Amino acid sequence: MSYPYPQDRHRDRKEKGEHPYKDAKEAMTQSDAQLQAEAEAYGEARANESEEERATRFAAEAEERLRRINTEVAAGTGEQSGSEPGG
Repeated sequence: MSYPYPQDRHRDRKEKGEHPYKDAKEAMTQSDAQLQAEAEAYGEARANESEEERATRFAAEAEERLRRINTEVAAGTGEQSGSEPGG
């Protein structure tokens, strides 16, 4: 949770103690370690890729992302068009 004023954070710690902050810090540390491990594994798996293989993979990934975004946009505009006032 973000606090706009430092005194709010201090007051919250006095009321709730340090436990929620320690839990959040531990969860963030675990998340960071997991992301780092995934990034290293991803890099190692693709370390020996040729330029052609990399370009082909990038093109396929881009097409898949665009297809997914297009589906999401089409679904989103279909929902909104029925709720627009007037017309």
